[in-house]
Amino acid sequence: MKPLLSLAAVALGLFAPLAGAQKKTKTDPGLPEVGRIAPPIGELGWMQLGEGGARGETNLMQLRGKVVIVADYGYYCDSCVRVGVPTLNAMRASNDSKDLALIHLTAAVGEDTNESILAEGKKLGLVGPLAVTDVEGQGTPYLDMGRNGNLTFATVIGRHGGIVWRGDPSRKREDYVAAVGAALHAVPCAPLPAHDALGEAIAPALNDYVLGDFQKAEAAAQALLNKLAKKAGAEADKGKADAQALLDLIEATRRPLMDELERSGGEKHAERFQRVLLDVRRAFPKGAENNRAGELEMVVTIQNDQGPNCRKWGEWYALAAARPATFPAEKDAAGSKYARELSKYVKQADVPGLERAQSWLEQFSKTVERK
Repeated sequence: MKPLLSLAAVALGLFAPLAGAQKKTKTDPGLPEVGRIAPPIGELGWMQLGEGGARGETNLMQLRGKVVIVADYGYYCDSCVRVGVPTLNAMRASNDSKDLALIHLTAAVGEDTNESILAEGKKLGLVGPLAVTDVEGQGTPYLDMGRNGNLTFATVIGRHGGIVWRGDPSRKREDYVAAVGAALHAVPCAPLPAHDALGEAIAPALNDYVLGDFQKAEAAAQALLNKLAKKAGAEADKGKADAQALLDLIEATRRPLMDELERSGGEKHAERFQRVLLDVRRAFPKGAENNRAGELEMVVTIQNDQGPNCRKWGEWYALAAARPATFPAEKDAAGSKYARELSKYVKQADVPGLERAQSWLEQFSKTVERK
């Protein structure tokens, strides 16, 4: 294995495309930005890390419904090997592949070939699709040393297809893990359209939607619609269409939540009701939806005598949502703190999620302390 390279070495231009590879024009339909729809990764040649199974999906539109991490790394990069890769591996081990998808990007150095890069990636324990590019973002906007400032870099894309976090895991590891955890437990919402479907005028409202503030997004979209109501022309028409499209997405998020809240409440189903109640209150912390949630909670918990069951499920859902995205596969400070809370929970009798919690604790107890 080649020695690890510092950022200074990277800056001196030690990276190079694979021998014989041609430079591609940077695909720039829109750079990846937090609060925006994730652009395509680009036309790259894909390999598969890990043993067995079909090649992992790399089309972000096809991955809607999953949280996606696009992770940049180099097997020769110190911060990647120490922090970025172990954290990524822990998140893969701690979460179901139905919920979390990993896509890897790397750059070649020296005499590297596709085969040597693939072999080194497997030594690091990485699993999933891998593409090789260069540090200038040729062919993809997701790996760009000049823009990102480090080869250790990650982009977290929510289930809706919007970017919820971008940064350097080696410098902001806690923020990174928290962002993935939050994305995994986000309120279910309508998926976003293609990356180039919405224009600049709706960008502030879109940012609110991507980051889960649906009421603020709705107010901003409605304000834009009102502002452009009497204006004519292609630009105004585009702005009005985008504002209406976002309002439709918010309604497509609101309606299923409220329908399920009514349904589960009417059926006195404490588990489903409590889960949806928490989602409604996160999505709509005030207004008609929140008021209706309060009315139904009164009926279900008091009149239907489901209060104890709702409290039990509420405690479990809150505890499950607080689980670090690397738990139980990595033993760090956050994981140890969470394990203590989980240990208290499993001492109770007849509580939801007991088997899952005990399984997590057993796996965590066998995990090596993170240095």
